[in-house]
Amino acid sequence: MDKKSYIQISIIFGIVIIITFVYLNYFKNASVKNIDNDKNNEKSKIVERSGDLIKQMSYFSEDNKGNRYEINSESGIINPDKSNLILMNKVAAVIFLMNGEKIFISSNEAKYNDENNDTTFSGYVKMIYNDHKINSENLDLSFKDQTAVLYDNVNYKSNLTNMSADRIFIDFISKNTKIEMNNENNNILVQSKIKNVGN
Repeated sequence: MDKKSYIQISIIFGIVIIITFVYLNYFKNASVKNIDNDKNNEKSKIVERSGDLIKQMSYFSEDNKGNRYEINSESGIINPDKSNLILMNKVAAVIFLMNGEKIFISSNEAKYNDENNDTTFSGYVKMIYNDHKINSENLDLSFKDQTAVLYDNVNYKSNLTNMSADRIFIDFISKNTKIEMNNENNNILVQSKIKNVGN
């Protein structure tokens, strides 16, 4: 083999070594760093755990009709006796109805069933639905049936009316609303905001 062939083989061998060195030191390390960064971002999006306490909880659901349910809480724990029951604190939920309407619910606490999405809100409960604003101590939501029952110290406000009752049942599909008092002898307190306008 002549001198020229040795030089060519040496140059090719040198190029292969340089390419391998550059790849191992720059490209491979960069891809490892990106994978590590992706893993860190993914962890922060899911939950932050502190013992049994889970921070920044979020659950999403959609039925076969296109209605969607989203519930978030600042913190919570999984019930040790019933693993499908999530106990949440400082809760905010949104129901996106297929007709484009949204129902906003917030409360101090909630019990969320991740098998059927049924949720019991408690503490200071607030629900906003179109121009209707309802406050109560408790709210039972059935996402499957698209119904809500608000009870205990219920205060209802709209553009036209203020009302106090013990219980309000709402069907989001039919728009039917039923207002009740626990004692049939007690009256529902209604205040109208309509003002008489003189001629």
